[in-house]
Amino acid sequence: MLKQIWQAVRGWYDLLYPQLCLCCLEEQKAGKETVFCVKCHSTFPFTNHFQLEDNGLMQHFYGRVKVERAAALMHFSEGGIVQQMLHNLKYRGMYQIGTNLGQMAGERMLESGFSKGMDAVIAVPMHAAKQQQRGYNQSEVIAEKLAESINVPLLKDRLVKIKTTTTQTKKGRLERLENIKDSFVWKNNGQHQPTHLLLVDDVATTGATLEACIVALQSAGIKKISVFTIAMAE
Repeated sequence: MLKQIWQAVRGWYDLLYPQLCLCCLEEQKAGKETVFCVKCHSTFPFTNHFQLEDNGLMQHFYGRVKVERAAALMHFSEGGIVQQMLHNLKYRGMYQIGTNLGQMAGERMLESGFSKGMDAVIAVPMHAAKQQQRGYNQSEVIAEKLAESINVPLLKDRLVKIKTTTTQTKKGRLERLENIKDSFVWKNNGQHQPTHLLLVDDVATTGATLEACIVALQSAGIKKISVFTIAMAE
């Protein structure tokens, strides 16, 4: 009886306040268990990175820094569906996008064996002032659900961004590297040092920010580092 009452109430609620797809911002026609409509989900440009060790993101780091594994969930293109989705996550407060994408990624990691041996997850940090202004770090939202999905701890406040930097958007790779250089430090605080750490970000463009983070982590003595991003620019 209670279940029937709840279903009736929920039906009226959905009629008055229809659930919106947080990608296209139109009413969802199906797929209520996610925040994405079936139409958007069917057009997500997924990569094959979890099945291919020598993939496009892994190649970003060849000859630069050593990483164990690397994968992006989707391809990123200017003006495309992934850019719109991540814009909604970063600038419109739609953090549910990050939790859904984190879970989606975690499930694929478990299926493929990508997460095997990893004992901690950490997000690329934002400078404290910028995070306070925005209210949250979108990469940490993704990383938190991902860590929960693969059943390893999320480390917070261990990798810290100590320098404010100008936007990377219109810079080339060398300019990005110079802009982000020496921006990150690892704070051990006498805590357990991870053996194999998964570093998470929302988008990899040139890989300069990820590379700067990896240098800081390796300088702190972390031996194995893998990388995951929701999207990778071609």
